[in-house]
Amino acid sequence: MTDKNRQRNQAIVQSRLEARNKSETRFRLFGLAMVGVAIIACFMLILSIFFQSLPALSENRLVLNLPLDAQKLDPKGMRNPQDIRSQGDFAGVVMDNLLLRFPNAEADGGYDVLSELVSTIAITPMAKQIADNPNLIGTTTSFSFALNSDLDVYLKGGFGRAREGQFQAANLNVISPSEIELQLSENQKLVYDGLSQASQPLTLDGQVPSLLLFANGGAFKVTRIANGRLSATQIIPPKTGLAANNQAFKSASIKMPEDGRAIGDNMIAYGEVLHAEGMIKARPNFTLLANADSNDPEMAGLLSAMVGSFLTLCVTFVITVPIGVMAAVYLEEFAPKNFWTDMVEVNINNLAAVPSIVFGLLGFSVFLHFFQMPRSAPLVGGIVLALMALPVVIIASRAAIKAVPPSIREAALGVGASKVQSVFHHVLPLATPGIMTGSILAMAHALGETAPLLMIGMVAFIADVPQSLVDSSTVLPVEIFMWAGRPERAWEAKTSAAIIVLLLFMIFINIIAIVVRRRFERRW
Repeated sequence: MTDKNRQRNQAIVQSRLEARNKSETRFRLFGLAMVGVAIIACFMLILSIFFQSLPALSENRLVLNLPLDAQKLDPKGMRNPQDIRSQGDFAGVVMDNLLLRFPNAEADGGYDVLSELVSTIAITPMAKQIADNPNLIGTTTSFSFALNSDLDVYLKGGFGRAREGQFQAANLNVISPSEIELQLSENQKLVYDGLSQASQPLTLDGQVPSLLLFANGGAFKVTRIANGRLSATQIIPPKTGLAANNQAFKSASIKMPEDGRAIGDNMIAYGEVLHAEGMIKARPNFTLLANADSNDPEMAGLLSAMVGSFLTLCVTFVITVPIGVMAAVYLEEFAPKNFWTDMVEVNINNLAAVPSIVFGLLGFSVFLHFFQMPRSAPLVGGIVLALMALPVVIIASRAAIKAVPPSIREAALGVGASKVQSVFHHVLPLATPGIMTGSILAMAHALGETAPLLMIGMVAFIADVPQSLVDSSTVLPVEIFMWAGRPERAWEAKTSAAIIVLLLFMIFINIIAIVVRRRFERRW
């Protein structure tokens, strides 16, 4: 071969090597880019859910110093907790206290609005506290109540709540006890949907953003704006009279029109006044983890769902892990290689790919209809999830057992151990990290399942924490599914917070899997 041919061949080989190296570099960069995109997408998803859940991490509560009237709370005067709980007019005590602050509410049509500030369920903790300690009756005690969920959302910035503004009225005319007119002072700006003043006469009805005015503890709703002159109707009478000139007002603009939101301007006015006077205070939302489910978003919590998830996973673990590990040991170490074992292996692999709802249909028809087991119980839910997780545990356990070097088995047999002894004394302990990792991850997968549990009735509303495996219960994924379908605005943040709790459960289980693997892992 001549030098020229040799150089040409070397050049060809070199160019091919460079092309292959460039191709491998591009492939590597493409793979890293895809991993980066996946990480960024996952991070943005979690970040989005977290920010949506922030309103649910705090709550506004109405704080009242209540004189506990014995006539209303204990008509019989026996201080019997059962009589207090059943006959006490707790809502009446709360309303009496609110009417002391707003004495004209009944005459002005605000009684119904005041009664909606605190729901009957929100008063239940107060009733329980007084029934448990009847000595409180006759004293003045401070209580805090979960606020109406829509008002709570508004105070957190919902429904287009704008930044409050301040201005002075050059002159003010009282047209009637319930209607006023005022003229803006020169160079005074009115905060209303981003506009300083309306150039054309504007009627503020339920189809346009609302504007509320506050002065001297009173509240007014603007009905018309024309050339810097405002007409307003009274919602809450001021504590003292209004000045004819240079009266200071605070304004609150709500961008979402009244007809398009669940909360009216009157309730917003009462909420703003109570908030300004310090009777509504924000605090961390402990009810999210301490309460069971409720139809009222302000009282709804995840405690029953978390306990139900724990009980269901306990049943799943107790059934899945022993059966799955023993089946894997038999198939990998003892089963003869023939047609029947091949069929079993094929079916196990196929069952691992079956949609989860099929297992729900199986549980519905077999456990509920045929065996008449209790509906919506952790026992049935755990069995259904165990059937779904069993193929995954078997496959993971077989892979862990197969990964143990054959020399371990040969050494055990060589020193006189039986087949059973070599498997259970040597192979199985060495395969424990892989078995436990696969089993725990299968439990984490089962924790996130919703479809099979819906089929067996775990979608039921559960207001009490389950006490046993046969009590009606629900689980976190189903609770999230139910909350996501409820119409009130407050459920949006509650649902996102429940997703965060479920993700924390999943992360905790995965951390356990990593720790167990590191703890028992051995290098060959």
